[in-house]
Amino acid sequence: MKRMVRSSIWASVVMLLLPAFVMAVGNSGSSPVKIRGIANQYKYALPKNSDFWKQMEKMYNVDYSVDWVPADMYNEKIDIILASGDLPDIMQVQSMTRPSVLKAIKAGAFKDLTDELGDFSKYPNLGKLNSMAWRYSMIDGNNYLIPRTRGNLDLAVFIRGDWLDRLGLKTPTTMEEYTNYLKLVCERDLDGNGKIDTIGMIPSMSPSEGYFSAAFGTRDPVYTKDGGLIHKYLTDNYAQYVEYLRDSFAKGLIAKEYALIKGSQQEVIFLSGQGATLVKNSWHKYRIEQELKKIDPKARVVLLPYLDGPKGFAHYYDLGYFGGMVISSKVSDEKMAAILKFFDATASVDSYNFVNFGIEGIHWTMKDGFPSLTEKGKQEVTSSFNAPFIFATQEFAKVDSPLASVSYNMNTREEMKVLYNKNSRADMFNALQSDAWLSFWSKTGDEFIAKETDAVTGKITMNQFRAYQQELLRNPEVKVSLGEFAKSYKQIYGKK
Repeated sequence: MKRMVRSSIWASVVMLLLPAFVMAVGNSGSSPVKIRGIANQYKYALPKNSDFWKQMEKMYNVDYSVDWVPADMYNEKIDIILASGDLPDIMQVQSMTRPSVLKAIKAGAFKDLTDELGDFSKYPNLGKLNSMAWRYSMIDGNNYLIPRTRGNLDLAVFIRGDWLDRLGLKTPTTMEEYTNYLKLVCERDLDGNGKIDTIGMIPSMSPSEGYFSAAFGTRDPVYTKDGGLIHKYLTDNYAQYVEYLRDSFAKGLIAKEYALIKGSQQEVIFLSGQGATLVKNSWHKYRIEQELKKIDPKARVVLLPYLDGPKGFAHYYDLGYFGGMVISSKVSDEKMAAILKFFDATASVDSYNFVNFGIEGIHWTMKDGFPSLTEKGKQEVTSSFNAPFIFATQEFAKVDSPLASVSYNMNTREEMKVLYNKNSRADMFNALQSDAWLSFWSKTGDEFIAKETDAVTGKITMNQFRAYQQELLRNPEVKVSLGEFAKSYKQIYGKK
């Protein structure tokens, strides 16, 4: 993997150099390249008539219009657009394993960029993006996606450090120590509400599953006798993870109605002092800690990058990208090249601060080598700010908090960097391709989750859950998926 660029480089950015990148898209005297796109709106998104947008368009010589779609409706909107065939020039997609996206790619809806990108000599900044992202996002060995890359450090488990102190415990480094922490927390009234009602953990398919199940070997490929690769959900390694949850549930360490508690609710529970655990992007640590201090000034958040387990270690290691941009096959080859030039310009190291934090002096100022948001920046630079762009790979993009001090961020970096020395691996099934599995899971996924919940809560035995896994393995679509997963694994990893 290519060496990732560290944040210290961003500190040396001279924003006055940015106009040079206008030439990367088109001559400054030529008409702006008109681009129509669609992007995910998490929070407030800047309008086209904003100061930033005007400067961005002038800087890169583009006329860029974005249709903003609320995050909770985005995938459904994408499905509708793909079904209609009325595609914008570019489209932000969040997952290359989404059935509608794969179907559209195989139907020729998006440009195959493989030959145009070539050795990246025409698009050097795109060539410097996290190389694993280009590999993981391939479909049948070809590149259709311009990945929105980042480093591999991301999610971690948050627990209450002040509660560890009160319990006389050291920071857990194993699943056993973590479970003991949960047990002691759930036996006491550490939040001081006069009740023994603290929730230990709230497991879910995402993101908790992606962290904890790795401790039970779900990152290891499991093959059939004839060489088929089994999806992790149908392996005995995954059953052992479910068995751990079952045992924890029986001990009162898991919320009784955990299956009904969604992501945003989990954060509310943790912030209220009712929860002992929160799985979150590590950059949220500072914000979460500050929110807790409003309730309890002594509150302290401890980050758990990993926990050693019986067949591996619980952890999350990112694919190195989160979605990206696809180009409609309806645009001309000339316009496709212009769009790639635009994204190559925004992906320059020198453009990073601009497309992520806005205009220097208006949205941010440099403090101790890092961009620090102004009051205007805090209002306008939301999680939607960089959604319509491709930007240079930043190793600690999901680790550094824009709200925290340099020393705080440097400490969080050191905590997360331990994963570099742990033989950390991304979840392969976030990248492997299988049409048969996607078809099967679209019809069976909810049933599987319900069956898993029944096993965790004791409504069925573990033998019954394992028998259910074996029953699914006999499904014709699952049988086909075994070969497709094995083929995809070989394409991505270059081995069986």
